[in-house]
Amino acid sequence: MPSPKFLADENVNLTAVTALEEEVDIVSVQAVGMRGEDDRELIKYARENNRTIVTKDADFLREDRKGTSHAGIIFLSEELQVGELIREVKKISLLYRGKELQDTVIFLPV
Repeated sequence: MPSPKFLADENVNLTAVTALEEEVDIVSVQAVGMRGEDDRELIKYARENNRTIVTKDADFLREDRKGTSHAGIIFLSEELQVGELIREVKKISLLYRGKELQDTVIFLPV
């Protein structure tokens, strides 16, 4: 089974996204033309493309609590440093396969 794919929300540091692109399948919402889109639209896009959302936006957690199905959410705390974000997402890409992150929320740092 393939490694998970990721969608970085617009609040995720683009330097981190660029560094991650070398080793994991990650795209930013800017790269796919969805900057400023409603969170529900991002969830729909991510689900249809089997991409786990990487975000600092708590609105995604509210959608999860409401029972909205998603391809996974990695929620980043404001204190998370860029280097730590890169290491943790790489680790997640090695530990999980395919759709294992479906409807799962991971908080970073753990």
